[in-house]
Amino acid sequence: MGDMWMMYPDAGVCKMIGLLFHEHDMAVSRTVMREYFLTYEPELLRQQKVNRLKHCRFWVAGVNDIWAIDQHDKWLRFGLALHTGIEPFSGHILWTKVWHSNRNPQLILSYYLESVEFFRYIPMITQSDPRMENFGVANAQTLLHQMHDPTLEGFVQHRWMHAKKNIKPEIAWSQLRQHFSPGFEVLLEAGMDAGWYDPDNTLQLMVFHWVFIPWLQVELNNYQDHINHSAKRHDNKKASLP
Repeated sequence: MGDMWMMYPDAGVCKMIGLLFHEHDMAVSRTVMREYFLTYEPELLRQQKVNRLKHCRFWVAGVNDIWAIDQHDKWLRFGLALHTGIEPFSGHILWTKVWHSNRNPQLILSYYLESVEFFRYIPMITQSDPRMENFGVANAQTLLHQMHDPTLEGFVQHRWMHAKKNIKPEIAWSQLRQHFSPGFEVLLEAGMDAGWYDPDNTLQLMVFHWVFIPWLQVELNNYQDHINHSAKRHDNKKASLP
């Protein structure tokens, strides 16, 4: 548990049960885990009860009606940039990528095309913030639809979301910030404070990218696999169209 707390210091009861199962093949009952938290982490339990998300209405016709994509810049101070794609109806994470930039349209397009090749289908609509790096996805999504349905010529098959209306990826980033980021940020900040890594030093930055990005991508893949294979909490407010 000590190693798990170092990497996931804010994980709650359910999250820690899932992490132990996916990363260490350990099946721990909710009762046992809750007793552990009550004994060793009572303050964390209290914080988990206080933090509540506000319910917002999000319209989606069904699975693969929308793929929502978004970038995450909170780690730019370390020289790292994140990007994700979400299938909102199921909550499935299509990709979570780390690189030294998330502003390259060709790079973002490669994430989309990699998922299309893997799943062997495209969504009805893609959506994103109105930023330059998302133009490649918008153009490719529109082109692929028009190739299969010429009557769509002149219609863009991408939705531009303004004023933080791209809700589902924002929720995914919030969950990652809570459950994944803290332990890694402590590790990165400790290295910077100790003088092991200076993002302003070009040589150190390039070596850091060469060593750290592949390792962090593996950890993000494990996190994505854990989220995608964990049962979602039942939502009484979620309704399906007839």
